[in-house]
Amino acid sequence: MLVPREKPYMQGLNSYYLDIARFVEHLQGEIGSGCIYGRASGQEVLVYFDESEILRGLIQDSGERARVSPELGPVLTVLGGKSFNIEVYFLDANAIFFWGQLPPFQRARAILKSSDIPLPDLIFRLKQKRFSGFVDVRVDKKKESAVLFFHNGQRIGGSYSWGRGGLNAANDDYNRLLARLQAHRGTFAVGHFLADRAREETGKTPETAPASEEKLFSNLATALEEFLDIYIRVMDRKKKAEPVLRLKQTFLDRLNEYPFLDPFLGIFDYADGSVRFSDDAPRNKIADAVVDCAWQVITDAGQQKRFRNELARWSYRSALEERGIRVDR
Repeated sequence: MLVPREKPYMQGLNSYYLDIARFVEHLQGEIGSGCIYGRASGQEVLVYFDESEILRGLIQDSGERARVSPELGPVLTVLGGKSFNIEVYFLDANAIFFWGQLPPFQRARAILKSSDIPLPDLIFRLKQKRFSGFVDVRVDKKKESAVLFFHNGQRIGGSYSWGRGGLNAANDDYNRLLARLQAHRGTFAVGHFLADRAREETGKTPETAPASEEKLFSNLATALEEFLDIYIRVMDRKKKAEPVLRLKQTFLDRLNEYPFLDPFLGIFDYADGSVRFSDDAPRNKIADAVVDCAWQVITDAGQQKRFRNELARWSYRSALEERGIRVDR
């Protein structure tokens, strides 16, 4: 489940000693709007409320899809079955509207590292992809974190461990996060809001289902796109032949070695700066072949030294190298 990152309004409570229905009524009068988060072995629950009503309840068993309820009853049933550790978060009027209607989402498998891709670079890529979802940021060696939310590529706000209210759209907290990441390494987990809200209406929210490698943000595809961006930038300085055209001609010349680069097979394509794989594509083999072909063009053009210098400054090369793809040839 995704929970606010602000300091809990209350924590260290146990559901065994609480009348949850009355507890919610008390909170509605005391803080107005917020959420109750409960965690037990193998289960989690969330209850969103405002001053007058229960907005939504969620129940999630470990490894299963969350179940959504507009009423408190199903959550009370679960809470009555075992003891849950309870935390309460205050959410202001703007935040409760957002959190209470949070769409279903899928998390990407890969955890990105700030040493491989700085947060501003990641956000720039998400903007280009018109991404809707969130980035869960953790700062290493610090008990600090944030959840940044996006809609169609635009950052619309964030929940910060040092903040208040649950959804700050101002830049102050975001800039503070950037400063933390300059001083300490961090990790980024990406979650993609699903376009099909009908699943939520059926009571099944696939927020824990693993995303496919190409569903959202593939390290491999993005790294290959960046590698080719550097290749194009170096080759453009020669101003002889169009770099992409020369690369694709090299693909055709070497189909005996790399048959999966055949454009008529539809296994791999590179167009408009974007890499696309078919579902059954041998992605690592393709990436290695593309790198090899790019180096052939670079060598034929006598641009090896310049290319190596550009690659030496590239911070995201590990996404290829960790798959056994040698960037320098």
